[in-house]
Amino acid sequence: MMQTGRGSASFCSVVRVREAQEKPAKPGDESTGGMIYVSDWTSKARLFSRGLFQHAAVLALLTGSLCACWPAPILAQAPEGPTPAPANRPEPDSKKPTVFKVKSVGDKTVYLEAGRNADLQEGMKLSVVEAPPDGVIAEGMQYRGYEHVAELVVASVSDSSAVCEVVKADGELKVGQAAFLTPESVRGRQQSEMAAEEDKYPILLTFTYGDPLDEEVRETREAQVTHLTPMQRMRGRLGFDYGGTNESGGFHSRQMGLVIDADMRNIGGTYWNFIGSWRGNFGTSSMTLPGAGSQTLTDLVNRTYRIGITYQNPYSPVTLGVGRLFLPWAPSLSTIDGGYYGRKFAREATFGFFGGSTPDPTSWSYNPNQHIAGAFVNLEHGSFEHFRLFSTMGVALTSIQWKVARQFAFFENTWSWKQHVSFYNSLQADAARRSPLVNGGSNPTGVSQSYSSLHFQPIKLVGFGVNHNYFHSLPTFDPRLLGTGLLDQYLFQGFSGDVRLALPKHIGLFANLGKSKTTTDKKSSLNQAYGLSLGSLWKTGLLLDLHYSKFNSSFGSGKYESFSLSKSLTDTFRVQLYGGHQVFNTALSTNTNSNFVNAVVDWNVGPRYFLEGNYGWYHGTNLSYSQWSSVFGYRIGGFRK
Repeated sequence: MMQTGRGSASFCSVVRVREAQEKPAKPGDESTGGMIYVSDWTSKARLFSRGLFQHAAVLALLTGSLCACWPAPILAQAPEGPTPAPANRPEPDSKKPTVFKVKSVGDKTVYLEAGRNADLQEGMKLSVVEAPPDGVIAEGMQYRGYEHVAELVVASVSDSSAVCEVVKADGELKVGQAAFLTPESVRGRQQSEMAAEEDKYPILLTFTYGDPLDEEVRETREAQVTHLTPMQRMRGRLGFDYGGTNESGGFHSRQMGLVIDADMRNIGGTYWNFIGSWRGNFGTSSMTLPGAGSQTLTDLVNRTYRIGITYQNPYSPVTLGVGRLFLPWAPSLSTIDGGYYGRKFAREATFGFFGGSTPDPTSWSYNPNQHIAGAFVNLEHGSFEHFRLFSTMGVALTSIQWKVARQFAFFENTWSWKQHVSFYNSLQADAARRSPLVNGGSNPTGVSQSYSSLHFQPIKLVGFGVNHNYFHSLPTFDPRLLGTGLLDQYLFQGFSGDVRLALPKHIGLFANLGKSKTTTDKKSSLNQAYGLSLGSLWKTGLLLDLHYSKFNSSFGSGKYESFSLSKSLTDTFRVQLYGGHQVFNTALSTNTNSNFVNAVVDWNVGPRYFLEGNYGWYHGTNLSYSQWSSVFGYRIGGFRK
């Protein structure tokens, strides 16, 4: 079998002898084509065995036979002549860096100060350790015993930086820590370099059954395919919920439901994901006076959760999702119970469509019987390391009870420069319409909603911005969610300014001030909001979050105060308590004054199961109730104790 390689033949069965070229073959040698086999040399040696120099001749002939049978490579020749012998193959560069500095830390992502310039590739694995006391990141740090922090995998690479996903975290990720390639990734990089060198060598032809170089190249290519396969991460919880509600007026009910928390990425080594949370009731029994029960605050909050199956492949032009989710190209639109489809028709342009119902009660145009459908075009240019443009435009319509309610165009644009400056704008413009509801009125063509924000972050600790919010018609969100902070983006109208501080010791502060004036107001109103978060309250490990807001807008005026307190008592036991008080004077609701408290206990029982308990108390002007629930379920994947 003829193969390519740089080695020589592994055996020699035929030898061309110089004497055969000088002397014609005998008639009995025609079948050999002028070839003399090694066995012929043996028979000839017997003719001399009876002579005077018998032993010396035999020794000489055997030596000549061994020399003639020694294999020699046959070089393939180009038409113009023989190819020169290959030079010594260079060894892979062992001086390429394997240790890198953490540039910045995001939500489940880490940025490194190295990219293609350090031969980083997608799929490479790294380990993160604490920075040395002197802060100097150097080769060999992985052998000094610094505390392990996290495991990463490279998700995308640019010329001078790389984005990594956090696979496992054993500590807090910080800027300045060191990330080093795992031995497996170092070997993979060396194999890729050796494979790239194969094209630089001349082809050698030999008669052999196998070639070590060919095997080496095959293994290297298989390793490259493995590195391009995404890393699967399977984490989640599946539980059954049983609870009850006691409402003023004699209403009592029992509910059974299902709880799903999923963080399943790259399922089966593919680019399919199942991510999000969902809680719902699929059976109720009640004992009550005539009438129907109202949705509780917990039920409303559960409807704000998102969960869905998505497909995001960096090597495919198609992106799609099905479930309860928002449109990734225009997140300002309502969350939908449905799906979306997008396809790149150019390197930086995407076309797609979407449709479904609108279940989110925090949407400014919320209606429980509403559906939405539309199409869009998106343009994306640049990168997060430099200038970036992300622009979407599209058309959509909504229907209530399958009657067209709105026909509108939507625009969403983001411009940013690194992490220092960003500008965001979302706008919806409606065509003239008449409401399908009885006495619903009509609206002319024009802008129905707009929000703009310009933010600056000169250093990591400080950020400030200027905002403008506009509504042509009254929002229709559920006002009971006011005290949860989920409606803050609608409370201020007109111009406002905000300041955010990220101080050491996990301390966060923010303030937002602005004035608004509607067509019916005689003077401008001062809107104000403040917040404080403490990552560790008095070294107790308690997480504290405080909010206060006072507002006056076209749809109502009021204020709210809220708090959240949580702590992980052990690695498997966590408690949370949050509550608030709100005053809301509006035509949207008659429940103008309310107080609420919610408590959650979460306990991992062994390595596979969990228990969760919830209790809620709500007292308002004309709505009061208490609600409890218990969840028992199974934990999927992840680090389990």
